[in-house]
Amino acid sequence: MIQIAPGDLVAVEAEGRYYYAFILDKVRLFGGNWAFVLHASSEKVRSATEVLSGPRTGLHAFVDFIWAKRERRLLRLARTLDTASFRGPGFLRGTTAIKEKAQFWVIYDMSFKELRCVTRLTPEEERYPDYIRIDDVLMVQKVKQGWAPEQDPRI
Repeated sequence: MIQIAPGDLVAVEAEGRYYYAFILDKVRLFGGNWAFVLHASSEKVRSATEVLSGPRTGLHAFVDFIWAKRERRLLRLARTLDTASFRGPGFLRGTTAIKEKAQFWVIYDMSFKELRCVTRLTPEEERYPDYIRIDDVLMVQKVKQGWAPEQDPRI
């Protein structure tokens, strides 16, 4: 089973396509690595150079790759790449709302320290990643949708 580490560029095979994620940090949230998931997929696996030279659109998320690893659907394309330009905004947002409009949001720093609670997010806060862990299946769904945090129906 592949042991991924910060600086790895990986591809997840799902439904006959490959989806790409850049690992930014070690496992931090219930098995999830902090990653930048690219809004890109391909029928054939691309090289690291091809993936990283394309558009840098995507989303930040804590992604647990355990099922992709166990099912041998995870490929490492490169190791020890510089992650500096992919780090993210440095903050997270969380709420207890599931599908309905959120009554409040909690803003966290990247060490999961609660900074403040707000009833309405600023435009900048709407773009913060969610304080949740997702698996590779949900990651693929988000890529297919071209999902961005500001599209969250709970806002």
